[in-house]
Amino acid sequence: MPQESNHKTTKILSDPDSLVREFVNPGMYLHLATTMSRPNALIYSLSRVFEGTNPEFTISVAGIHSSAHCLALSGIVKKMITGFAGDNYPKPSPNGLYKDLMKGKPFELELWSLLSLVQRLMAGAMKLPGFVSNSLVGSDLITDKLGKTAFLYHKPTEGNPYGEAASPHLVSESRGTKEKDMVVLLPLCPEITLVHGVVADEDGNIVLSQPGGEGAWGALAATKGVIATVEKIVPRGTVPPELVHIPSTKVLGIAPARYGAHPQSLRVQGFPEIPAFEGVESYLDDYEFQMEANKAAGIPAKAEKWYKENVILSGGHEEYLDLIGEVRLRRLKMTPPEHSLSSPENPKTVNDSEQMIILAARAIIEKVKTKGYKTILAGIGAAHMAAWTAAKLLEKEGIHIKIVAELGFYGMKPFVGDVFLFSQLHTQQCSMLSDIVSILGTVVPDDCLGVIGAAEVDWFGNINSVLDGKGNFLVGSGGANDIVSTADTIVVAKANRFRFVRKVKHITSPGDRVVEAVCQFGRFQRSSFSDHPFELSSWLAPASDDEMESEEAVLRYTLWLPPDEDLPIAQEPEINSDELTALRELDPERIYTEQFMVYTRLP
Repeated sequence: MPQESNHKTTKILSDPDSLVREFVNPGMYLHLATTMSRPNALIYSLSRVFEGTNPEFTISVAGIHSSAHCLALSGIVKKMITGFAGDNYPKPSPNGLYKDLMKGKPFELELWSLLSLVQRLMAGAMKLPGFVSNSLVGSDLITDKLGKTAFLYHKPTEGNPYGEAASPHLVSESRGTKEKDMVVLLPLCPEITLVHGVVADEDGNIVLSQPGGEGAWGALAATKGVIATVEKIVPRGTVPPELVHIPSTKVLGIAPARYGAHPQSLRVQGFPEIPAFEGVESYLDDYEFQMEANKAAGIPAKAEKWYKENVILSGGHEEYLDLIGEVRLRRLKMTPPEHSLSSPENPKTVNDSEQMIILAARAIIEKVKTKGYKTILAGIGAAHMAAWTAAKLLEKEGIHIKIVAELGFYGMKPFVGDVFLFSQLHTQQCSMLSDIVSILGTVVPDDCLGVIGAAEVDWFGNINSVLDGKGNFLVGSGGANDIVSTADTIVVAKANRFRFVRKVKHITSPGDRVVEAVCQFGRFQRSSFSDHPFELSSWLAPASDDEMESEEAVLRYTLWLPPDEDLPIAQEPEINSDELTALRELDPERIYTEQFMVYTRLP
């Protein structure tokens, strides 16, 4: 007799709120899947269903921004496990809602890097006792986890093939060192994972939007299973098996939710002839909505109004879509024209921000030519603008470098005029759409040049993006720690005495492999794995004060050592029209190039 399966049939419910009521209970540990299409309809539902009940959820998610601010406003979260909390559009910056995060308000915080969080989900999905990672070692991100969820071991050596537990690994002051230590991370096993997919069939097999972000790892790590919204539920047997990312055996329930990722985007695979995708269209990020949410969340009076108007809706998701309006939603399905400049830009009009980005682009170009890097990892902010500009200028010389971004973009050619690093428009000319694990875990360690921003950088290359001078929370690591842990890295940041410091307040990313810091007046360099501090290696007077001398600039804008008189400082050529035109064409609204500061609210 064939043995009867104990798998329960996936339930099909009418709406996101019904899914949450059916499967989610107070006190649960929930994971919010971070694909390019976050489960925002379900996040709103969580807040609606449990608002005012103090359910004390533990929630993990790769990043909190825009509409996910409602989780903090609802009071339903006891503990958050994440890698980022703040705003990522139009510029990466802190949000006042989270300034007291390090004090446990509005919830307890457990802070990870992007890849290390996903690696813990991988361990959970594969039922592994732990995951050996390149991340976290040497940073302050590891100190509160030692002996609990992260364990340092000496790397295996000749005569000691199994390594040895680092003797001080239970001491909070110990961060480990890259040369000697490795870290083992314990698994992360949520009870239920919330997902938004493109389509699902009646059995619950789910197709996810690409690029993949964390992919299916969070879903596969869930001990009880997955609840998911999708744009459309289709008959069984109509989804090609090679497109399924989450199998029905992991899925507890599904519900339809048009625009269930709004205000984030959703990309439909280019298979119009497949019946499962009929009537399902890609849509773009709603930048206007995201900016409204970000702005409101940081101001208590506005936050309450935004929360009530957009989240606490008796009509649930359909009422939310009615509020957004069909005209606005249809507009999100339209591809705007690419931007182009009708005439070259006058280099005499360059400002400090543009000069900084162009100097960083020059640094990238020089390193690509001399070091032979295969790829450039573009971190969000001035860093990705520099990477994009460098790639355009290199292409004119016949050099085609692959730009990659942490959520799964590979071989990115930016859609000219859309400055958001993770816009779905940039997928149109990618040579591959991948995921976090592939990009940060395999591409970045393989001859990649990292280009990132920083809230603080010290003269040994250590980077801080967690704490400001008053102890307020900034944004977290995101993927920065993972990049710096395995790749030579350039930091792009406008210099001031609060940012270019002697000692950072929190080592979010250790400086071992940070080889250059570029600001508005020049390039500071050091060798990787060196005990030597940064030295000003090339100089161009800031556009705002073309009579300034190099020593005055270093003393005015940094807390670093003035230039060594015995070391030559190269004179950077003046910014030229080709460079400025290439940059301004990428940013027609001057979001990054007008008065750009990586963290506008940093003192």
